[in-house]
Amino acid sequence: MRSLKNGLFIIAGLFIMNVTAQKSERFILSFDYGTKGLTSELSEVWPIRQDVGYYYNNGFNSNVNLGSWMNYAGISPEYVFFDNKLSVSSGLRFINFYSEVVKSDYDNGGYYFLRVKSDGVVTDYARIRAIKEETNYLGIPLQFKFTPFDFHYISLFVKLSAELAYRISTSTDIEFKDAEMASYQNAVLQDLNVGVNKVYSSVYASLGARYRLSDKIYCSLDVFLPAFYMTKNNSSLVNITNISGVQFSLDIPINK
Repeated sequence: MRSLKNGLFIIAGLFIMNVTAQKSERFILSFDYGTKGLTSELSEVWPIRQDVGYYYNNGFNSNVNLGSWMNYAGISPEYVFFDNKLSVSSGLRFINFYSEVVKSDYDNGGYYFLRVKSDGVVTDYARIRAIKEETNYLGIPLQFKFTPFDFHYISLFVKLSAELAYRISTSTDIEFKDAEMASYQNAVLQDLNVGVNKVYSSVYASLGARYRLSDKIYCSLDVFLPAFYMTKNNSSLVNITNISGVQFSLDIPINK
């Protein structure tokens, strides 16, 4: 899979060289916002007592809620050529992963159990109301777009995308039922030895449409298909098994 990512970036370089060597038909600056729902399951790294019940993805039962999602914002210059049929774009993207395991009766003071110590003789559990984790990445997207249908006000396209990002921060917060346990959070996390991947990468396709609002501004909507590839351990709290969502873009043509 690493060779696939390397190959995509090499192809991108060749495309850009080809485009800059000739007069580009169009140059578009896009401001993007995307949100993705993550299909996930509880990570076995966290020793949550199993009698809390079954964990539904992004849902709940009588015991706990398990949720995870990703949001991002970025800017991406797009080079359009071959009579507006093909384009390549890249840029800069800020990515936020968020995941949580929350007691379903949280508002009523509900809690579940997390093992915080086990020496073979004595096992200690702490009462937990919620565990929340947030990780931020800064990355570079790479996108190839084919537009088979281009009408006066709207165009339809298919896009192949890859992104590579580096972690810039992560935080994990354990909300204990007993407030006096809060001072032990760092010790508990250190004993659990949980960690998050320093690198995030994925390869995916999308279908979309671009609508012309005026001569100077367009808007686009992408609908993501399930990812072909995604790095593991981008959250210590959940194992992400799939990813899908939408992207909204504001597109400004620089030249016609």
